[in-house]
Amino acid sequence: MAYPGFETHTAPAAARAELWRTALGAVLILLVYAGLAVGFIAGAGWLLSDEVTANQIAAGSTPLAVVILLAHFAVMVIAVAVVTRLLHRRGALTLMGDRTHLLRDFLRMAGIAAAMAALATVFILLTQEITMEIAPGRWLLFLPLALPLLLLQTGAEELVFRGYLQQQLGARFGVGVRAAWMVCPALIFAVLHVDPASQGQNLWLVVLVITLFALLTADITARTGSIGAAWGLHFVNNVQALLIFSLEGPLSGLSLASLGLSAASPAALPLFAADAAVLLIVYGLWRRVHD
Repeated sequence: MAYPGFETHTAPAAARAELWRTALGAVLILLVYAGLAVGFIAGAGWLLSDEVTANQIAAGSTPLAVVILLAHFAVMVIAVAVVTRLLHRRGALTLMGDRTHLLRDFLRMAGIAAAMAALATVFILLTQEITMEIAPGRWLLFLPLALPLLLLQTGAEELVFRGYLQQQLGARFGVGVRAAWMVCPALIFAVLHVDPASQGQNLWLVVLVITLFALLTADITARTGSIGAAWGLHFVNNVQALLIFSLEGPLSGLSLASLGLSAASPAALPLFAADAAVLLIVYGLWRRVHD
């Protein structure tokens, strides 16, 4: 079977997988999350007004702003947990799928992705001019906060997309209708990461790379039966992009170094192509280990 974990992963959603219920749930998750997020960021900006503003938090333009922005993803977990309980009568832990091997899958994929990230780092150092953005000592002080919060941020997104949406649509349409449980959540995931102001004329390529990421993580989840491996890939990917090397613009406030390019720059095109290639290589290596 191409997707041996599909039935295991979608089984918790089977009892209440009506399309109207899933659509309503997705809208409610978005509304609850948006409301709580605005309150969280505004409140943090008010409480810490001497250190950071709400605008800086929203843009992730300083180390503290990035930490707070990552922390706010706790409200996404709350939103999906509340909606899943009230609308589908099941607990949030069921969104993870088969938890018996979730940690193993996470660590296996994270290890493969981290090895490729290390090679990508060498490539970047050899081919790109980088600028240190934050003193290494200060960066290390933030690291014990940033890493667990990145676990939270990536885990929250996995619960919503590879958890809630993939489970619900998979249970409703079945393994054969990949357009429903694989493509649809991937496109939503990509669209929600669109930022025309910072991505400019490269927006289409950014969307393609993010869609590729979402399709691969959906495939991985259906093969394993849990979000563990997808979460591991997501976590390492975001560590690299937010904490190691960043593009100029949003979410660059805690990056150790800058590549000196914006996402809209024509010079960034090879980097996006390299991102896609690395994703495919990681996926291929994981398949060799998993299968």
